[in-house]
Amino acid sequence: MDLVGNIYIADFGDLVWKITPDGERRVFASGLYGASGNAVDNQGNLLQSSYYGDSVTKIDRAGQSAPLVTSGLSGPVGIAVNRQTSDVYVANCRGNSISKVTPNGVVSSFSKSDLYKCPNGIAIDREGRLYVVNYRDDQMLKIDAHGIASPFATVSTKGLGHLCFKDDRFYVTAFQSHAIYEVTLAGTVTWILGNGDRGIADGLGADARLSFPNGTACHPSARRLYINEFINDSVSTLPPRAMICEIVLEPGTQADLEQE
Repeated sequence: MDLVGNIYIADFGDLVWKITPDGERRVFASGLYGASGNAVDNQGNLLQSSYYGDSVTKIDRAGQSAPLVTSGLSGPVGIAVNRQTSDVYVANCRGNSISKVTPNGVVSSFSKSDLYKCPNGIAIDREGRLYVVNYRDDQMLKIDAHGIASPFATVSTKGLGHLCFKDDRFYVTAFQSHAIYEVTLAGTVTWILGNGDRGIADGLGADARLSFPNGTACHPSARRLYINEFINDSVSTLPPRAMICEIVLEPGTQADLEQE
């Protein structure tokens, strides 16, 4: 999400969609190759990682695209911007590594570790510290300023999707467990939504049913977050079909889900 509440959704094909705060949906950018992670930089540009293209594209607020990175990445998925330095960090699922990208597009290796099992989601806390979740296991990792990864939290029992940071905690999609978890800065994990069974149903806590929740974004000002879910019979069914859901965060650790 950007600071005015627009949501950007990559379709893992060649499109990025934009949904305005009023619910208007339109294609924002096209011509991508495995459109995956999204992040908004300090100037309001959308940075979009293309998994198959091993690239990052910069898309301005008018939807005009220009390449930012065209080499040096390996299956980029999650992408995050350090607000203090404007540096960009990219999770390379295929390469099991994290790359650092300067604002002018210079790529360098930042972190490699045997702990990475397709690093998928990536986020930065309010102090500029970096966190990653793995697609192929249940681990959330913390990365220090020197690129050293260490275990931070065990989330769910299966592979994870993405995460976002809001106020003082993270919200993590448990892709294969069909659930949402909350993780504090102390590493405490709390389940908040979904009961582990795949489905599509609004509700509170265990009454909600989720279907392969993956991408997620925290609202910049309201107590809400947004997720995308697959609504195909399986994630390999083509063409992929997805829906966007809004989660209303209640005080504490509960959340209410309503389809948008």
